[in-house]
Amino acid sequence: MEKQVNADEYVERFMVGSLDHLKYKQFPVKVFQLNEIAPFIKFPTPPIFLAYNLLVHLTEGYFTYQIGPKEYMVKAPAILISSYGNISAVKTADRSVKGHCILINESAMTSIFRAQEILNIFSISPLIDLSQEDSTDINLLCQLLYKELYATDAYKELNDTLLKSILLKVIKLSSSDKLLSRRQEIAMMFKRLVHKNFKKHKHIGFYADKLAVSTNYLNRCVFSVFKQSSKEVILEISVMHAQLLLFESNKSVADICYELDFSDPSYFSRVFKKVVGMSPTEYRNSAK
Repeated sequence: MEKQVNADEYVERFMVGSLDHLKYKQFPVKVFQLNEIAPFIKFPTPPIFLAYNLLVHLTEGYFTYQIGPKEYMVKAPAILISSYGNISAVKTADRSVKGHCILINESAMTSIFRAQEILNIFSISPLIDLSQEDSTDINLLCQLLYKELYATDAYKELNDTLLKSILLKVIKLSSSDKLLSRRQEIAMMFKRLVHKNFKKHKHIGFYADKLAVSTNYLNRCVFSVFKQSSKEVILEISVMHAQLLLFESNKSVADICYELDFSDPSYFSRVFKKVVGMSPTEYRNSAK
């Protein structure tokens, strides 16, 4: 099974030079200033399964970030969001970027936010371009969170409130603050379930039962939001994790196929090529 990468391992594997300034407390929420990170990252990073929800607020510069099969060019001022469960990679970046990177583990998300708010966050487009005024407001909140998080007398309730303020501001700016429709709620809950269960459960019936809806209704909900069928979403998420295993391990394509609970390597290869545009072997060779 692929390994989730935490902050310590990311620093150890993908950054170089003297990184003493990156010492931080073992909190479920971590904040870094981008000018403390960007000069030391070895680009491009390989695809990884980051063990956090990620929010990057960019105030100066640019970077290119891959989430699943899609790449995003992020130019300041902007916000990038990637929810837990995604496979991601930093492709390129301006070494002089400025802003903040916030990492939030799943336990913090569920303790700070209501279920509806989490669905709102999960529904946000990964990339949000900002006005200079809105970027300034978010930057002030990020600076205050950074300061308070690492204060000797850190106050959890204040930190939680600041983090919540940042994310609720982002929800508002993304126009995701309105009450989600029933179809949107079902689609978002389905995708979160898939991220947690795709290895053993690739049949739509499992998710329909979990959500207490019919398979036909689930398909209608998912297609109305993602413009994909439920099956396509499940297979796309499975292929994202296959890409990670192809890069991170020396396991054979057949072994990866069975580890991800596909029944037939030929079928697995066809699905992989349809999503990625090349065979698993071609992808492994190009990635290496």
